[in-house]
Amino acid sequence: MANQKKILFAINHLTYGGIQTQAITLAKEFRSRGAKIYFFWTDKFDDDFVDRELRQNGFEIIDGKFIKNQYWAKYSRHLNRYVPLIKAILLMRYYRIDYIIPYHNPLCYFFGAIHPYTSAKLTVYHIRNTVLENEPKQSWQFKKALNHASIIIANSNHARLKFKEVYGKHYDLNIRTIHNGIKLREIDNNTDWKTFFKVKDYNFIVTSLANFFKDKDYTTIFKAWSIFIKKTNSKSILLVAGDEGIEGFKLRYQSEVQNLGLENKVRFIGRTSYNLELLSISNCNILSTLNEGLPNSVIETLGMKTPFIGAKVDGVEEVVGENYPIPRFAVGDHQQLADILFKLYNREYSLEEINSYSSKRFQKFSIDKLLKEYSKIIKV
Repeated sequence: MANQKKILFAINHLTYGGIQTQAITLAKEFRSRGAKIYFFWTDKFDDDFVDRELRQNGFEIIDGKFIKNQYWAKYSRHLNRYVPLIKAILLMRYYRIDYIIPYHNPLCYFFGAIHPYTSAKLTVYHIRNTVLENEPKQSWQFKKALNHASIIIANSNHARLKFKEVYGKHYDLNIRTIHNGIKLREIDNNTDWKTFFKVKDYNFIVTSLANFFKDKDYTTIFKAWSIFIKKTNSKSILLVAGDEGIEGFKLRYQSEVQNLGLENKVRFIGRTSYNLELLSISNCNILSTLNEGLPNSVIETLGMKTPFIGAKVDGVEEVVGENYPIPRFAVGDHQQLADILFKLYNREYSLEEINSYSSKRFQKFSIDKLLKEYSKIIKV
């Protein structure tokens, strides 16, 4: 097709997750406008996700594992640094990529550093997480990426403001906030989802939808759940829908559950494509975290009007707002989390108020707003 725009999304993991949801949403929209879409990956490849979400939508896959391959290190530090950069430049030129949209910090640094040498008109610099540093990073790729960045997109106001505070004195930053946008798909109401998830016999179902990374704090959830179970002696179950973002974390968490004697009260179901269906049967969804950018799982929880309990961190606060009917708990405070769970179990929070508030708040994160803002940047 003459003058067909080509857009590359660069993501570490091709698995189910919040970042992937946002990328696919944008990719589908740009494809509908005639663009050719590529997904570049470096670390993890889930066959079901790739087949269902990418290949069936006509997206092409580019293997980018070479970025992290240390093969050349045995010959030269300089070869190890520059061979991946040169290979990526040649790939971008070969595919004639017009726009590069990297997610995850290392990929933003990498593609930002090589931007002038590729065929791309624009390489977006994304800020997807909480900005934790108080002094500028000194990585050479990072510094080049910022010098080359014509546009920086933060998905949260708290990250944008902190990034500008730390780096604004050193770089000429064109930075804006574009909140995540979610479009809820239809759920098959003819399916008994409690039976599907094998929780038909439980009267209080709690979920947590988060992959296992260092900033996710399942330990606090398990300790709170132990207190809750001992106090209520109820027929309750905690469903953990997460994938192993970091090797070894799942075994660690399974060991914690076993040590607390919760083997029959906690079930690890893995990351699922049926996240909305899971939320539809949940009495409460929990996110315990040390920091967040702007969590999609919380936006989806609002959209499904499922009661939410979350840690009091900037990203969670920016999604739910200060007036959400259920209070947030202090980071790591398992007793406070247990107390909130107990109050929810005893119906001390109004479900009608939660439903009404959630419905209104969800509109802030519409897919139309997301697409409108990105369309100002990506010209297709």
